[in-house]
Amino acid sequence: MKKRRILALAMCSLLLAGCAGRQEAANAGPAAAGWHDAIKGGKIEVGVLSAKGTPGLRLLEDLAAQLGKDYKGADISLTFANTQARPGIEQRWRAGTPPDVDYGMFDGTNPSLVEWADDGALLDLKPYLQQNDPQTGKPWLDRFSPTVRAFMSHPKSGGVYGVPSELSLHVLFYNAKLFKDNALKPPATWDDLIAASDALKAKGVAPIALTGLFEPYMGMWSDHLWLRTVGYDKARGVLSEGKGHITEDPGFLKGLQMLQDLRDKDAFLQGFKGTDFTAAQAQFFQGKAGMILMGSWLVSEMKDVIPKDFQIGVVAFPTVPGGAGDQSALMAALQQMSISAKSRNIPLALEWARRLTSVETQTRRAHEIGEVSAVTGVPSPPGIPGIDQVLASADALKPRAYGITESKASKVVYPEIARLLFGEQDAAQTLERLDKGLRRVYGN
Repeated sequence: MKKRRILALAMCSLLLAGCAGRQEAANAGPAAAGWHDAIKGGKIEVGVLSAKGTPGLRLLEDLAAQLGKDYKGADISLTFANTQARPGIEQRWRAGTPPDVDYGMFDGTNPSLVEWADDGALLDLKPYLQQNDPQTGKPWLDRFSPTVRAFMSHPKSGGVYGVPSELSLHVLFYNAKLFKDNALKPPATWDDLIAASDALKAKGVAPIALTGLFEPYMGMWSDHLWLRTVGYDKARGVLSEGKGHITEDPGFLKGLQMLQDLRDKDAFLQGFKGTDFTAAQAQFFQGKAGMILMGSWLVSEMKDVIPKDFQIGVVAFPTVPGGAGDQSALMAALQQMSISAKSRNIPLALEWARRLTSVETQTRRAHEIGEVSAVTGVPSPPGIPGIDQVLASADALKPRAYGITESKASKVVYPEIARLLFGEQDAAQTLERLDKGLRRVYGN
């Protein structure tokens, strides 16, 4: 009797293992080594970020049409999955009826977005990315800059759950003609920035364009200073994860003091407190300010107001000699595509992502839309000369804003930075208020 029970249990275990194996195989899609040969027609739904009538959407429509020609019966529907549409799309993911391809579902540097992969909702792309691209004869994974791999990869398992179709870098833009005419060098260090600010002010030009009506844009300055004076990991731990206290590392106060120094020198655009970000950006392009710290989307966003003879320069945020932080890192954000593990046409979904991240398509996006690419071999957008060199010189890309806006501290950090810049408190008082607010929200 005992032997029969053991045999029965063993048979059940084998059956369960077989069912689990079949389920895993179903979610895994085609054998990775042969997925290119498994591409066939059929329907897939692709989430897109570009709105109706934009150049970005027209480019994606061209890509969908070409896939329809290359694979008989291929039908790619493009669904707007950005801004106000995003909550509804995420609800579809929760309900188990997501698009085959979508954005915003994974970021290996953001714990809240790693959960989608942990829950089995996303296809692990690593086996497919490791196969040779039929176009280049090299692994598909090799086309992406090494600096973006942390965003693409699961921090524990090493699986890859997102591929970037566009990259936003936070960089310091400067008026290249204004700098050249006044024999100013692009600021590589903080001392360079102060010297350029003093020289521009002496010429009657505001050194730095800034908006006082959008706190995260003011917070870009403290974010970057802390990156140099404290370091990304330490700053994120304190600001977004409640690890330790902001008073424990002197680099936090040093960064605030450097920001106060700019304020006290009247380095920011006159009247910036009441100037919205569009107006501040426009004044930079009108030559009323010499520099602006902004994402690489600035040029495409403002292309209609940029004078044809305006010469843009771009450099990484200045280093802080003696700073204990990351001196060669850039802050960035990636727009990454993920593929549903439940997709009924995984090969066609993979092919969509492969073509969109090809050098050819990415180059077209750079020229026509002004987007920066995470794909190696893609030139800078014509309106941002040299940004490819800035990217190549970075030893790491760090997620912008430390995850502050998604954390418990979202209503603590940037409001205090705004008060500092508005002259309502000094650096020491700002640190004290930040410490009190962070202790309150994290209970430490």
